[in-house]
Amino acid sequence: MLSSLRAFLILFKFNGYLASPNVGPSFGKCLAVGMNSPNPYVQHRGQPRNRQTAKLVILLLLLALACLTCFGTAYYLFKTSYETRNLGLGRAIYADTPTYQVDVSTHVNGPRVVQSTERFLAYLPHSGFHNQRIAFENALVLARILGRTLIVPPIRLGNKPIPYYPFDRLSRQLALADKTGLKHCADVPSRLALPSECLDYYDSTLLPWNSLVDLTPVKTKQDLLPRWNFSEEWFSEELGITDDEEIRYFRDQTPYQYRLVDNGGGANDRTWYTEDIAIDFLAQQTQRLLVFGTLFGSTRLKLEVEAHQMIRKEIRQAMTIAHPVLDDISQSIFRALGGAYLAIHLRASETKFRKSSQVNAQALWWTLLHCWYNATADEILELEEQMQGTSTQPRTLSGTTYLSTPSARQCKPLDDVEKYALASASRSKCRQSTAHPSRLSVMGLNTPFLYIATDLNNSRHQPLLDRFRALFPCVVDISDFSQYLNPLDHTINPMDGVPLRTHLFPFLDALVAAKATRVVGTKGSTFSYYIEDVLWRRFHNVPIKQRG
Repeated sequence: MLSSLRAFLILFKFNGYLASPNVGPSFGKCLAVGMNSPNPYVQHRGQPRNRQTAKLVILLLLLALACLTCFGTAYYLFKTSYETRNLGLGRAIYADTPTYQVDVSTHVNGPRVVQSTERFLAYLPHSGFHNQRIAFENALVLARILGRTLIVPPIRLGNKPIPYYPFDRLSRQLALADKTGLKHCADVPSRLALPSECLDYYDSTLLPWNSLVDLTPVKTKQDLLPRWNFSEEWFSEELGITDDEEIRYFRDQTPYQYRLVDNGGGANDRTWYTEDIAIDFLAQQTQRLLVFGTLFGSTRLKLEVEAHQMIRKEIRQAMTIAHPVLDDISQSIFRALGGAYLAIHLRASETKFRKSSQVNAQALWWTLLHCWYNATADEILELEEQMQGTSTQPRTLSGTTYLSTPSARQCKPLDDVEKYALASASRSKCRQSTAHPSRLSVMGLNTPFLYIATDLNNSRHQPLLDRFRALFPCVVDISDFSQYLNPLDHTINPMDGVPLRTHLFPFLDALVAAKATRVVGTKGSTFSYYIEDVLWRRFHNVPIKQRG
């Protein structure tokens, strides 16, 4: 650019001083002679100084205009190229699958009109998805019993969840985690470093609940009002509640402070909670808004009134994952496995589960052999002795210990119909030659597929899973079905531009596990309980299991 400008100036000087239309072709020579000649009659011709200044000003103005035009064009291309890229990718979402759009109308167009007589119930979400889901279920149940509109926060997905804090601090944390004013972060191209304010932008994303769960049955029976930020002004700006006396806060200081009961409760039957609040007492409150902190906890609501129990059952049944892309992919994997397989769900990467991963893996192992294949403790112990050469894992759970657990006492062996379906699927799609020969004494010739859903990375190389791979000839996980996963690469949250693949992956894993003939999960995991109690039972037309 500098060389072009230099050439332009030289050309302008030549044209202005040596090639003026008012000067003859021999002027250059005359001028040279005249300057060196003592002849007083030779005149020095030159342009008036004011004309030179005018041309210089015009030149500078033209250069300034050119620079502004260049910078303006560059800025326009910078903005529109990345916006076009994002919009194009957005249009490509689910290009090879049925059209699916996340409902963001309440976020874009604002909430519905609030009635002056309308009464509300709000709560503060925290922790991972399944803790948020349980809190949401409890809030839905409580709001319907009380006849109040539930203020619904979005789902927060990410690898850095907001943990539980006492009420006031949790309120501040949620307000600070808002992405307002950071929309430009999604437009920064990957080849450029993110600005400092955008460093945590992709760590989390917010989604409306109806993007993962079909709330249609719920919304036919109660009112819901989305809440997309946790600023202190939200209640006054969106609900028109400006009088503090119209709000009643239940400011918890510990995660298990309040239990909500419909029968009066009592200290004798409390296990986790320190205080009981009667639902009848809440029904008598005249404030327009009741605000709770955490509502997480499978036993948070102690319901003995049959009508209340039915409400909870109905709401929990509605909490099945309903996402077109996830449904299509999981169904493709289900068919690829022949429509019949066994599954385990092992949580082992988080600190809580990492410490007990050996015991949990052994419990899953014993469930497979004792519960489903009716093997005795002696048979399983003998099998483990024979397989020690193929597994580096120590024996951390004895048969006597496992067989004394409630899950072992209540387990149900595979019936003939299930065994036939499993054998048919494995015969047609699984090579049986790679399994340990000792399996024949327990499982017979046609060992089924085993699907492993887990949060462990590179599960094929995890010693924790060696015993399963040694026993089953066909052990598979989500990585074996990469040909079906491409649609996940095109799922983007339209509200903040965050790619959703990593956030949706655990749900896909759960759906595949839940469609298995049998599935067993990790003790103490709300995610595993969700798969066992809700998803698996819904897919197999079995009444869901209620906890609490």
